[in-house]
Amino acid sequence: MTTAMTTDQLALLVDGPDSPFIFDVRATEQFERWRIEGKTRLDVLNVPYWTVLEDTDTYADRLPARPVVVVCGHGGSSGMIAEMMDLPNVANLDGGMKAWARTLVPRTLWEDGTHFVVQFDRLAKGCLSYAVGMEGGPMAIIDPAVDPAIYQRFAEARGATITDTFDTHLHADHVSVGLSLAEAVSGTYHIAEGDAEQARFNYAPLRDGEEFLFGDVTLIVRSVATPGHTPGSTSLEVAGRFLMTGDAVFVTGVGRPDLGGETEPWAKDLFATIHNRLSPLDPALDVCPAHYTSRAESHDDGTVRRKLGDLLTNDPVVSIADEAAFVEHVVTHLGEPPQVYDKIRLVNLGLEHADTEAVEELEVGRNECALSGDA
Repeated sequence: MTTAMTTDQLALLVDGPDSPFIFDVRATEQFERWRIEGKTRLDVLNVPYWTVLEDTDTYADRLPARPVVVVCGHGGSSGMIAEMMDLPNVANLDGGMKAWARTLVPRTLWEDGTHFVVQFDRLAKGCLSYAVGMEGGPMAIIDPAVDPAIYQRFAEARGATITDTFDTHLHADHVSVGLSLAEAVSGTYHIAEGDAEQARFNYAPLRDGEEFLFGDVTLIVRSVATPGHTPGSTSLEVAGRFLMTGDAVFVTGVGRPDLGGETEPWAKDLFATIHNRLSPLDPALDVCPAHYTSRAESHDDGTVRRKLGDLLTNDPVVSIADEAAFVEHVVTHLGEPPQVYDKIRLVNLGLEHADTEAVEELEVGRNECALSGDA
């Protein structure tokens, strides 16, 4: 009988020294669009399953003696390959890349026994969301993605009640579940007017300096209606410890300012955001963004964060002090954004509908929201 590995189990292994060998049997073009990645480069072999079927024994001999995980789109073809190989060290990834895309790994950033700040890592896309709240009390979710039920189960396990959801900006790389989660729990959905003025749904517009309280944890709205990555990009300061920056700045680099067709003006606005809005804040704040580019950006505990002062001083892009030099660097290092991002933005505004299958297709591939110093 074929051994199965869940995506939750795999998620705990990909960053560590015991990461398995990945035998990906999807078509080459699918593999090149996105693949399973870890903190360091994983050992991966990609051979389309129909090719493996022609000579299973030969490919079985090419696999190492250590643990191997066979991967396909939905888990069916890979399960067949694993069963035919019938090796004790070979397991099938249950649900395949479809399940991997929906996997969230929660990691605690801070807790005091009553209050908590938790980072959810969607490894397949490098997306980050956050839970802020109180055991047995109110809770907020920031930049939620994939499945509202995941956050609801998390709240139930802590006896907490989700009262508010926040989107730091209008997402382009993935479909937000901020509104649907708020509706499911009879809570309030918040986003800045600068990003949602065309939206076909009701929301609570964020106001600069507005404060929310979740138990004894204060959430303060920062940088509202300051264009850069998007016109309404918003940072949320949490517990005087964390700054959820969305896509304005990452732990490495900044958010691309070309998704709305105003590249140079928005690059200037992004420069102003960094120097006029973020620089005056406490340099000891941990910047906790909505995305990362590589698992290599994570700490040993798996969390993705960086001190604001370190980012402002030492990041090769964020630290550029001259506006003209900053804008030139940004404009000349962008590349073309994925065309699908326009469609996702319309879905997130409620201007177009996408069913579950369509959302899965729209979200295939890692996010390309960042402009880094390596660009």
